Amino acid sequence: MAQTVGVLNGTNLVIYVDGNAVGHATTHSITISDALRSITTKDSAGWEESLQGLRSWSLSGDGMTALDASYTVDDLTALITARTSVTVRFSTNNSGDQYWTGSAILESLDMSSPLEDSVTYSFSLKGTAALTNPTFT
Repeated sequence: MAQTVGVLNGTNLVIYVDGNAVGHATTHSITISDALRSITTKDSAGWEESLQGLRSWSLSGDGMTALDASYTVDDLTALITARTSVTVRFSTNNSGDQYWTGSAILESLDMSSPLEDSVTYSFSLKGTAALTNPTFT
């Protein structure tokens, strides 16, 4: 079956941290949120009313732990240890494709080592300012 023109292949969409692709990934996702604030009063006739509040965004991912990757779990661990923010980019490596970028802090990092199975990792990066979206390379 032919791929629909203009539809991204998820295999090509990767999280880059300071220009380095997070290695041996299996999934990546981006979440953009708007925390609504209630403006409901007794005049609302029993209906909740809301206005937009603070916006936020995060990136998360999962992968296979491999110590030979160009950007490994050790690199992610160093981000938490150093308490440093990084420039992240959610994109393909194809010129002309859409991408999202911003400054973020590594919020969590988990490793799992099931019996007789591959060691995996998962992580979450929380945006520290506005997300630039979308941009084209």
